[in-house]
Amino acid sequence: MYVMVETIHIDNIPSHINHFMKRRSARERKLKALIKSIVGLLFVSVLTIPTQAQDVSKKGVLDRDLALMMTWFEGEFDNNEQVYFEGTLKVGDEEKHERIHSIFKRAELPEIGKNIFYVQQYSDGDPNKVYRQRLYKFTPNYERGVVALEILSYKDAASVRDAHLDMTKLNGLTVADLDTMPEGCTVFWERRANQFVGFMDDGACQIKSKRSGKMLTFDDDLLLTDDQIWIQDRAEDADGNYVYGNKASVAHKLLKQNTFTCWVYAVDEKAKDGGHFNAGVKISDQGGEHWIDLTGENGKNVGIKMRNVHWPYGRNRNSLVLYAYKDGGDSAVSYVWAEPEAKRIALNLRWMQASCTRN
Repeated sequence: MYVMVETIHIDNIPSHINHFMKRRSARERKLKALIKSIVGLLFVSVLTIPTQAQDVSKKGVLDRDLALMMTWFEGEFDNNEQVYFEGTLKVGDEEKHERIHSIFKRAELPEIGKNIFYVQQYSDGDPNKVYRQRLYKFTPNYERGVVALEILSYKDAASVRDAHLDMTKLNGLTVADLDTMPEGCTVFWERRANQFVGFMDDGACQIKSKRSGKMLTFDDDLLLTDDQIWIQDRAEDADGNYVYGNKASVAHKLLKQNTFTCWVYAVDEKAKDGGHFNAGVKISDQGGEHWIDLTGENGKNVGIKMRNVHWPYGRNRNSLVLYAYKDGGDSAVSYVWAEPEAKRIALNLRWMQASCTRN
């Protein structure tokens, strides 16, 4: 038996059914178009999410590194230990380092930038021998993934001398009061493990010498940890001749200074109360010292000195040491030692007593 099937054309469908099917087809086309659009958007989002997340991650890491670096950088640093041991190791004159002291004090100068430091450096352990005053500006360079240090100098350095002792000297300081080093002299800091390494782009920092009129090329390699900063700055002329810097290419190795408050008593049989008592004495653990004049002639009769000894050789452990001196001698007559992180250290030699507490 055969069944005849007639092909039905939409034109032969009654009008109300025909209209319904046309509306349904239009809705289906719109729905398909909407789905296609949503899928496309989701596809683009999937592609961009990793990139955005990567950018956020890099920014977050650098911001965190910058915050840590700012806490490590602030303070006072001195290479007293390096200078002392170079003497005992009989290092050659050309390889020896002069003693330098670096002060890095955080400054609130929003018109200039966020992470600003007042910088003052002096030599020979003498605060009067200031050889450099600067303003340091740190900013994150997200493109290179490093912290950029811009070095600024004062047009009137005398007006801000010793600003670390009186930060109001920096009040009102603006960009117009500063000179900027050439762009190529920017120092870049990169975190490597638990330290920050500072460097300049090779051959980029060139400045014309005011003294000789020649173009000089400056370079700087630095290392910063939680308790040290190493500085190896150097310069040469266009012919590659030495201008300054350690000739053995060894950095100045500065330790972060800790300050102690001490009291010192020295026996004096001539005194009515039997001796001299000095309280509130501030000394540092980087060669800080204090003397008591028993003669009234500005003499160094009895004194103390403090070092945080970092041995560069042998198996001796680093120690916080308090020395006792008598009759202005260069050699200590006695000393005591403790762990480098000790909060208090004291001695009693009968003729002199001293006690120092970490600030």
